[in-house]
Amino acid sequence: MKYLFAIIAFLFLAPLFAQDKILLMNGQERNCRLVSDSGFVITYEYTKRNGKVKLLTANRGEVFSYTKAGSPEVIIYEMDTLFSDNIYDATQMRALLAGQNDARSNFKARHIAAIGFVSCAVIGFIGQDGYFTAVGPPIIYTLTQFIGKVKIREHTMTNINYKYNDIYADGYEPPARTKKLITSLWSGFLGSAVGVTLYFVTR
Repeated sequence: MKYLFAIIAFLFLAPLFAQDKILLMNGQERNCRLVSDSGFVITYEYTKRNGKVKLLTANRGEVFSYTKAGSPEVIIYEMDTLFSDNIYDATQMRALLAGQNDARSNFKARHIAAIGFVSCAVIGFIGQDGYFTAVGPPIIYTLTQFIGKVKIREHTMTNINYKYNDIYADGYEPPARTKKLITSLWSGFLGSAVGVTLYFVTR
C-alpha cells in the first residue's frame, strides 16, 4: 500500500520539479523556465550556479528549439541555403550543436598542458637566460596545435551515436581547437618562466 502512495505522490509532485529547456544555436542547452515566445524573441528565466535568477531574451535566430515541461519540443531552426548560413537540416544541425556543446563541456587539454609545461621548462632552463629560448618555444608549441585533426574521445561524447558523424565532428572541432591553443600558450609560457627561474636559482 505504501508503494501505491509513493507512486501517487510522485505523479503529483513530478511536474513541480520538471524544468523547461532551451537549446541555443551556440550549442548550449539550458534548463530554464520559459516565459514567452513573441514570435520574434523568446524570454526565459535562467538560474545561475549561485542561485541567482536572470531574465534573458534571445532572438529566434539564436534558438534551435525549446521544450516546455511535459510538452513536445518546438524546433525554431529552419534550413535556409539562400539567405543565411543555415545549410543543414534540423537533424544535421542538432548533431553540429551537440559537437559544439560536448567540446565546450567535456574536452580537456591536460596532456597539451603537461607537454607544453615540461618541454618549455626544460628549454627555458638549458637556454641559460636566452630570450629566444624563453619566448620562442611557447609560441612554436602553440602553432603546432594547428596541425592535424582534433581527436574526439568517446568519454567526451554525450551521445555515442555521433561517433562517426562528420557534422558532429565539424561542430566539435572549433571549440576543442581553441581550448588546445589557449592551453598550449599559457602552459608553454608558464613552463618557460619556471625554467628560467630555476636557471637563475641554480646558477
